[in-house]
Amino acid sequence: MHYRHVIVGGGTAAAAAIEGIRAHDADGSILLVSRENHLPYRRSPLSREAWREGFQLEQLSIHPAEYYDSRQVEVRLRREIVEMDAEHRVLWDERGGSVGFDHALIATGCRPKRLRAVGAEISGVRYYRDLEDFLDLEQRLERIQHVTIVGGNFTALELASSLHARGKEVTFIFPEEYPLHRMLPRDLGEGVVDYLRRLEIETISGDTIVQVNEAGEYLHAKTHNGEDLTTQLILVDQGGEALVELADAAGLDTDDGIVVDEYGRCSRPGIWAAGDVAEFPYLALGQLMRVEGADHAEHHGYAVGANMAGAGTPYAHMPLKWFTLGELRFEGVGELSSRTDHQDVWLEPGQEGVIFYLRDDVVRGVLMCNQPGRIEWARDLIREARPMSSADRVALLVPQG
Repeated sequence: MHYRHVIVGGGTAAAAAIEGIRAHDADGSILLVSRENHLPYRRSPLSREAWREGFQLEQLSIHPAEYYDSRQVEVRLRREIVEMDAEHRVLWDERGGSVGFDHALIATGCRPKRLRAVGAEISGVRYYRDLEDFLDLEQRLERIQHVTIVGGNFTALELASSLHARGKEVTFIFPEEYPLHRMLPRDLGEGVVDYLRRLEIETISGDTIVQVNEAGEYLHAKTHNGEDLTTQLILVDQGGEALVELADAAGLDTDDGIVVDEYGRCSRPGIWAAGDVAEFPYLALGQLMRVEGADHAEHHGYAVGANMAGAGTPYAHMPLKWFTLGELRFEGVGELSSRTDHQDVWLEPGQEGVIFYLRDDVVRGVLMCNQPGRIEWARDLIREARPMSSADRVALLVPQG
């Protein structure tokens, strides 16, 4: 069969692309092919809200099943596209079935980075990224009391807090001095570690697991620095790797992800990419970036879907990154890199303030702590791209006089 639009992937970007397509093409045929067992759903609540009492899995769904019928979208679940002929515009799945297309969107997202340890393939070592991982963990929690989390990213941090709130003992191992090491300045990162320790979560910094052995209901692990651990489950979150194999095999340009232009177009005509898998021009920063997260996936997916249907609109959205830590809510936009210069402006130390990320005194990123309603303010500040003095930045939050 032949379709005007084929979407490869079943996450937030894929669902948003349908909306973008239908906003500009009411009748063109759409096929969505996903390796998942479920219709597109939100992944970010899996490490936070999904563990709270009263949460219903139905709340994860982006759209109800009837939405796809009403938009005349054919959905094929539990299918994986394994080959693409970019020249003749044909896709093949793992069963040997083929489909032709006018436009194909690759929205395959990422896979978890694997733990490099002897014994890492045993059943007690699990990765945490999708709904099946949540369902597996939820079932295992009924019979275990101690969990070890390896990694220092958003999911690892939020899982440590969520599982502790469920009454589980948690050991949290991260490879750097503190979690979110690539994003947080040292003083803030050290504050995160202090918070975890106040919760009585055991933290091991600058280390990782290198060997795991299974002994009945328990796992015995050894770390790089010689620590011996006994636990019942190891959860790994070391970040994601963009799923670029399909693009590579089809001869598309790839780097950290699938390289696209500001419209979402790949290096071959008729092929597009969106969401976590895409490396795109971050227009406000003037550089190529790959961004993981729901806000980017939603906005990029919609924009690229619309462009597939002829909108011709560059993607200029500045994706939001956010996480919570107890009563603290952090929201950030722009280049949030601990390698850049930074300036902290606290209205209430450790509770309410802003971290400015700087290059040559120009604000490139803004991370806010308990500053609701300032997202657009932060985006405008980055777009201005003008040098500012330290006093000027303080005055943005603490007016003088």
